[in-house]
Amino acid sequence: MTTHLAPATTAAAETGTGTPERACARCGISGRYPGIAFDAAGICDLCTMYERHGTEIDAYFGDVERFVSLVRARAAERGSDVDCLLLYSGGKDSSYVLYRLIDLGLRVRTFTFDNGFISRTALRNVEKITSELGIEHVTATHADQDRVFLRSLQQHKSVCNGCFRSLLDLSTRHAHDLGIPTIVTGLSRGQIMDERLSWFHRQGIFDPAEIEPGLKEGRRVYHQAGGGIAPEVVDSVEVVDYYRYSDVTKDGIRALLHERSDLWAQPGDTGFCSSNCMINDAGVLVHTRERGFHNYEAPTRWEVRLGHLERAEADEELRMPAATPRVRKMLLRIGYPLPEAGTVRPAAGAPAAERTLPATATAPTASTADGDSAAATVSAADGRRTPLTPAQRQVLARAGNTPGRQGRALLLEAKDPADSALARRSTLALLLHHEALRLRFAERDGGWEQYDAGVSGALPVLRLDASGRDAPAEAGLLHAAVDRLRSRISLTDGPLLQFALVDRGPLPARLLLVVHELLADIRSWRTLLRDLSALWAAGGETPLPPTESFLHRAAAVAPGAADRFGRPGPGPARSPAADAGAREPVRIRTDCGAPASATRVAAALSAVLADLGDEPGVEVLDHTAEDGPRGIGRWALAQAPSSGAPAPIRYEHFGDLAALLPAGSPFALVAADEADFTVLPGTGRDAVTVSGVVRQGVLHLDWWCPPGPRGRLLAAAVPERVARRLTAAADSAAP
Repeated sequence: MTTHLAPATTAAAETGTGTPERACARCGISGRYPGIAFDAAGICDLCTMYERHGTEIDAYFGDVERFVSLVRARAAERGSDVDCLLLYSGGKDSSYVLYRLIDLGLRVRTFTFDNGFISRTALRNVEKITSELGIEHVTATHADQDRVFLRSLQQHKSVCNGCFRSLLDLSTRHAHDLGIPTIVTGLSRGQIMDERLSWFHRQGIFDPAEIEPGLKEGRRVYHQAGGGIAPEVVDSVEVVDYYRYSDVTKDGIRALLHERSDLWAQPGDTGFCSSNCMINDAGVLVHTRERGFHNYEAPTRWEVRLGHLERAEADEELRMPAATPRVRKMLLRIGYPLPEAGTVRPAAGAPAAERTLPATATAPTASTADGDSAAATVSAADGRRTPLTPAQRQVLARAGNTPGRQGRALLLEAKDPADSALARRSTLALLLHHEALRLRFAERDGGWEQYDAGVSGALPVLRLDASGRDAPAEAGLLHAAVDRLRSRISLTDGPLLQFALVDRGPLPARLLLVVHELLADIRSWRTLLRDLSALWAAGGETPLPPTESFLHRAAAVAPGAADRFGRPGPGPARSPAADAGAREPVRIRTDCGAPASATRVAAALSAVLADLGDEPGVEVLDHTAEDGPRGIGRWALAQAPSSGAPAPIRYEHFGDLAALLPAGSPFALVAADEADFTVLPGTGRDAVTVSGVVRQGVLHLDWWCPPGPRGRLLAAAVPERVARRLTAAADSAAP
């Protein structure tokens, strides 16, 4: 998709911070919504896409006759005496669907999930209308729903995700137990467009024959990841959205309810975006304040594009709820603190295609319940799990017993004092834009796999107060922070990157980044820092250069490529006790004059070993190597011992780390032993490891020596000999 930037604000709306924001001149979608871009006329790219592909998009939708045929055919095939189970909330959308199902002659049961915050009026609607129509009904609850809500707010900044998780798991099991083959939802067409179809449309996929299998697989992943429901149970129940087959407008829904029922009443204790749930306002408030945009923004604006809702009515529905005493009380009940306004805003950059850190890929989602509330998203973006690349397997092999702590640390200094909101906006924008930063890893019988888990959970941003501290105290704080950030990394639960904003009072702030080695080689770090620099300079939101899918790239790398791009790793993992002695090796630092290539350093190491009468085995990992498909460095044996024994010295070449930052970056690289980019903890190796970094045109070698070989290295002055050889080579090469 081609995107364009509008040169100026084309419409204005007031955010929670009172700042005017750009909005689409046609549908009104906020420019704060992630991935939105505008053309010169102020039209958003979603409106443009619908204008270009409307006929193809509309082909996904059918008519009511097709809906009835599908539902009845499934019931006949399964021999069920009930055609469908309607997820019935008592709100306007699902009440309309219930009346229409009866009018169509379908045999219906209804299922209501009482999350503890359902409007009493909505529950009375359920009771009265099902009794009037003679419908068998069940209301289910979740024993620990308050904790579910808390976890949902912490992970998604929305109550809807956790609520729908409970609803869909309970209703799927209920339908399966009763042998009912179809669940019917009241998901609106706007929600269908946003939650079901948006991922496919961004990939240029509009054919329902391609979309349907992806949705089914996404639903399997959703239930397995959340409730652990067996695939055969999920497959036995199909979820059908009634409004996929009905083009009725909001006015049409209200008209039928007014005409057909004296029993249905509009709840007066819910917000604009829900006609059944009271806690919805609390969830919307949290999401708007902490994510920077309304969580109903996308589906509601799709209702405008589809002609189901006037823009003015959509604007009214998307007003941010006030922090009323009722909202505060609900948040207090579930234990979530009321967020301050203007906490974070996402970037407006659109996803697209680059080599190393890949693109946003929102999931084809699991089916959701009722158009009266927002829909949930799948944990894995499209259910696709991809084996690790050879380079990634190499990283895990080197990690030994500490695979989760293999995060490289980098310390940057900004130009201005600390700005927490800017740090959070920039971090969220990076997560939304780069698929690699959203990866999670699962270990199965066939080995490790990776998948896109989406953007979930609290933002991985800490604030460290170093104001008023002297240099040694700040260094101690940084040392502890690096260890803490590494400990927060989890391969299975994520996130695999961590940020810490170091507040130094009136002094320029510092930003500490820790990113797991599985996600980023040197090239990827350059891309990450390029985008972070652009976001920081632009206040946290700016269109970013395109990226391509990491998972597609990884899937293209054949497992056999390991032989071409590196050795599998240095030996078996050691015990934790053995690792404890290797984690704190002795460091010997030497300066070696002008910069040198990895090959030249390896040659100097081999020559010094040969001078001492040792067999010159040197293993080289060149992190700056460009060959190989996303090779995280490249292992090679410069000179291998003839006996086949492990190389006595391993050399890792990092080049000039200052070159990681783009020209004109608002950051400067800070060289600090407390946040040493070259160090990975607990690798569990006995060999001497040397790392080479260029600082201000001078090559520095750091020798990491386990206790055993330390004495011999010092006695033979091996580090100094290597440094003298490299310096002499640099001097002789000088003009």
